[in-house]
This record gives sequence, structure tokens and C-alpha cells, in this order.
Amino acid sequence: MRVDLADVERHGRAIDLRDVDVAAEAVLAAIRDADDERIECASPQPIHERVGFLHHGLSVAPIAAVAAAARTRGATTEHDAEIRAVEDELAAIDVPEVDLTTARERVAETASDVDRLRERVARASGRVEARREADADASDAEAALRDATRELAARETDHHAAKEELAAAQERAREARDARERKLALADRRDNLRRAARQALADAYADCFSRAVDAFPVPSEPTHPREFSGPEWVAGAAAARFACPGAPLVVGCGFERVTRAAAALDAPVVLVEV
Repeated sequence: MRVDLADVERHGRAIDLRDVDVAAEAVLAAIRDADDERIECASPQPIHERVGFLHHGLSVAPIAAVAAAARTRGATTEHDAEIRAVEDELAAIDVPEVDLTTARERVAETASDVDRLRERVARASGRVEARREADADASDAEAALRDATRELAARETDHHAAKEELAAAQERAREARDARERKLALADRRDNLRRAARQALADAYADCFSRAVDAFPVPSEPTHPREFSGPEWVAGAAAARFACPGAPLVVGCGFERVTRAAAALDAPVVLVEV
């Protein structure tokens, strides 16, 4: 590992930056950014997001941390195949956006036009009848009636089409609702399976975790991760010890000497001031 920060360049597996004016977060960001040339090191694995920065404020669930650590060592569970199947099914479900409001407004608008035109046709028809009863020329009234009737027929066609569009949109909305409900059910199933997988991995690697906890200079009883009640940073550190984090761990608590931190964590370490 090579570190070049704040005009200070250092090399090695265990680097102490507590005397350098650089924030712990900046060190962590440089480690995780493959394009940042200030720190040259191995690439971080996903577990680095959980336990890559060990400090007193770390919040980590021991079971989740142990499970993630186990995954870096290639551990599998009987739940994995079903988890992948559920995730694939989830990814395949498309929930379309359906605009019922516009469809309803179109039906209402065309219905209003039809009502207005029916009244116009009725008035025009009345004028035609009146002209005929009076033995007067009804040609203009008849022409007006024909125009109104044609316009009414056109708007009735529009109204029918609008109702069909609304019915189709309502069907799509029902399908979308069913898809959402299916996705929620699958998401619950996936989450339950993931939880079961984490529990299985925590059980399988409980001894690894217990032995790892004993490597740190803090009062904490080695125990199953489910029963662990010590400092959360210790749970994270124990998981990191038997994991394969890839990139160096940034450490801001628990150790006076950087070499002791690297030995306890069995990993490259950057010691920082927090």
C-alpha cells in the first residue's frame, strides 16, 4: 500500500496517519475510489462498506456483519438458489404507470359535449316541426338540424371511444395493482430468505466470530453474534478479521500501535485520528 496525502508519502501494510492533517473520511474515500491515485491499494470488496471504517461510532449488526464476512470466503446457504429465483422474478415484473385521471376527464368532457349537442338537435328539430306546421319554408331549419345531427354523431363516437379508453386504462390499473401486490409479496419473501441466510451463515461462522472477538484489547466476552453485547466496532472488527475485505481497513479506535491493529485485524490498516 502507498499513501500520498497532505504532502506525506508512506508505504507498507500498516500506516499510521494520526500525525497527518487529513480527515478519516478523506482517507476512506480515497481507498474506495479506484481513480484516486493518492492511495494505491487493493480494491475493496462489498463488505468494506460495512466494516471498512472502524471507529467508536460504528453502527453494525453482528449477524449481518458475520454473514457478509462469510460471503467473502465463498460461503453459501441452502436459501441462495431461491433468493436468486425470487430476485429474478422481481426484476422481471414491470409495474406501468396508468393515468386514469386523464381518461376520466376525457369521458366527462365528451359526455358534456354529447348532452349539449342533444339539446341543440332537439331545438333544431323543434324549429323544423314548427316551420312545417306553419307551412313555411323549413329548408334552413332542416339544414341546421342535419349539421347538429352530424356533429352529435361525431361526438357520440368520441364519447364511446373515450369510455373504451377508460375501460382499458382501468384494466391496466388493475393489472398494475396486481403487479405491485406481487412485487410486495416477493420482496417480503426475498427479505425473509435473506434473513434466514444471514442467520445460517452466522451460525456456521459463530466460532470464527468468537475467536476473532478475543483478538481485540477490549472487555468483551467471545460469544455467538446473536448474543454479542459488546461495542459495535468490535463486532465489525471481528467480522473484518476473518473476512476478505480486499482494501485496507481504516481504523480510528482501539489501538495505540498501527502494527498491533494490523495484526489483530489480519489485514492492511491505516490508523487515523477520529
